[in-house]
Amino acid sequence: MADIASRPVLNGPNLDTAIEHARAALAALLRDPVQGDGRVVAEARALLGALLEHRLARTKTRMDERDRAAVAAARADLNEAIAVTAALLYWLPTDDPAWPEVAMTVGRLSYDRYSDAWPDAEPPDPDDLDAACDLLLRTARNDEADERTALYLVLALRDRRQLMACPADARALMTWGERLLSFPDAGGLGRARLTDLLALALRNHAEPLARAGSWDPWGPRPLLLTAA
Repeated sequence: MADIASRPVLNGPNLDTAIEHARAALAALLRDPVQGDGRVVAEARALLGALLEHRLARTKTRMDERDRAAVAAARADLNEAIAVTAALLYWLPTDDPAWPEVAMTVGRLSYDRYSDAWPDAEPPDPDDLDAACDLLLRTARNDEADERTALYLVLALRDRRQLMACPADARALMTWGERLLSFPDAGGLGRARLTDLLALALRNHAEPLARAGSWDPWGPRPLLLTAA
């Protein structure tokens, strides 16, 4: 699967054609148990997933959200990309070198579906949010994660904190929030907005502990965040 990243980037009609070919090739492999060797099917899924993700990224930057057909097509691409990439993830052994990158992709796509803000969206599915948080937390390293990964984690953890108060999520949110603050643009949120988000999360975490009489090791951190 390592050669897929080195393929030339396609655009417009060529990208649409490549997706149709990749989709047909995968379907043919799945129908034929002789040709459908596990590694070959995995390669086909990786290629189709990468092409769909690329088209989805292009669509987001230029789509008119009033165009219902365009919105429906983008959602279809997102759903298919999740299905194909998740199937690849479940097939891969966890010690496969490709597993972390595939898991991270499924996590990002799952959060994109959970946070769908396009018109006429379905109610968000908490399973998508769990997949996003759990897969990204499992694969991302705080000292190596790029700005995009840190942003996804901050947003996903923030949203899950709103659904259920979990101390582990609160700690992870602060850790990844500080990582995101280390980037000049703070993932596009802006440093002031991100600092406010983290301060609110910290306050919400500290209040139950204070009522229970517990000592919170994050005591000095509001000053750290304010200084940041």
